Amino acid sequence: MQLNQITDYVVIAGMIVVALATGVSTALDFYIKRAKELHKPVPQQLMTIDEIAKFVVAEEATLDLTGAEKKIKATQDLIDQAKAEGKNITTSVAKGAVQQAYNEAKQEQAANTTDEDKETVQPIGFVSQDEGDDAHEG
Repeated sequence: MQLNQITDYVVIAGMIVVALATGVSTALDFYIKRAKELHKPVPQQLMTIDEIAKFVVAEEATLDLTGAEKKIKATQDLIDQAKAEGKNITTSVAKGAVQQAYNEAKQEQAANTTDEDKETVQPIGFVSQDEGDDAHEG
């Protein structure tokens, strides 16, 4: 290949990259303008009550409160967060979700503890020196 051919290929590759980038930019601009015209909000991830309860219970576990105080605070925090996300939830449902999240966290912690106990290092059995000597003498 000559230098002219290499230069031509580089210029063509550059044009292709610019054309693709322009096409993507144009498509995104069209999509954004169309979404604004339709007043369509950008999709947001909504958490379920169970997911919120898990986060609330995990947060309350770090506080220096009694168990009953933690449950009351977690329930109120869950209700507040649900309202912030536009979800209506009753106090009894919030209490149940908090209790379920607490139970699941406790079960998971117990399962992790037993797994760690199973994975403890076991000593390797060695033949004592006396037993080894008897084997060679015979």
